[in-house]
Amino acid sequence: ASNWMSAASLMGLAGIIYLQGYQGLAYVIGWTGGYVLLLVLLASQIRRFGKFTAPDFVGGRYGS
Repeated sequence: ASNWMSAASLMGLAGIIYLQGYQGLAYVIGWTGGYVLLLVLLASQIRRFGKFTAPDFVGGRYGS
């Protein structure tokens, strides 16, 4: 998660909630849910390939 989620992202999400209130919370829940969905769908495939981060997986898969 550290490759995709930076401190700026987390501060930006806090800013969205601050500026938009509960309407901004819908965006934050969707954004966080996307990460959980990625974890559920892709984690086993990445581990089977012998990699532990998304950049390592893409680099190994496409030879870059």
